[in-house]
Amino acid sequence: MTTDQQSEENAPETPVEPPPAPITASEVDFRRMVAAAHRKVKNGSTLTNQESAAMKKFDKDQEEGARWKYYATIPKKHWEKMSGRHRGQITEQADRYDIPFGGPVIDLTKVVPALFDFFAANALKLAKPDDPLMAGGDSPMLEKYREEQYLMSKLKRGEMERTLIPRDQSRVALGRVSAILRNAGEMLQKQFGPGALDLLNEALDDAEAEVRKCFGEQETTAENSTEEKPCCKTT
Repeated sequence: MTTDQQSEENAPETPVEPPPAPITASEVDFRRMVAAAHRKVKNGSTLTNQESAAMKKFDKDQEEGARWKYYATIPKKHWEKMSGRHRGQITEQADRYDIPFGGPVIDLTKVVPALFDFFAANALKLAKPDDPLMAGGDSPMLEKYREEQYLMSKLKRGEMERTLIPRDQSRVALGRVSAILRNAGEMLQKQFGPGALDLLNEALDDAEAEVRKCFGEQETTAENSTEEKPCCKTT
């Protein structure tokens, strides 16, 4: 075997690029329209609406293609300026974290996936707990501290559960109070006349509007329980 033959065998294989996608008939028509529009612009002629739309789409596609080209070919000095780090730091971090931004040209289409893979793989290490004593360590004192924190959280939750009243329960209770007051309005009507009942009903309507504003407009048991909210009418 000759030296040339050996060199040919040891030479790295050249990657075979996939053939370009075939151009469709609609793409051919689009390109022809754009070319015709360019000629009309050059000659100072007025474009049709269809030609103007084709020109805008062509310019947008060109800009999109240029963007992806620039994303994949960021010069090292631009990366240094954006990161605020000098070249040595960037190279050291690229090697340490295995993220491909240490070369002379930065390809964001490779850096971004590698960066998010790094975040996913180190999620627990990167997370910052509110209490530094809750992170890491297995000493008896730390375990005791964590147990005390757990008990305190449990006590606070129990206190809140006893103090806070669910929204639906509050609205049901307020609806019952309103019903009681409306029933009392019938007695006021008999004793003081329709004017007293009208005054009470107006006040209750205002109060119920304020409750709806405060608690929201969603349907609840209090609103659906018509038997608990009789309506008094004046006579």
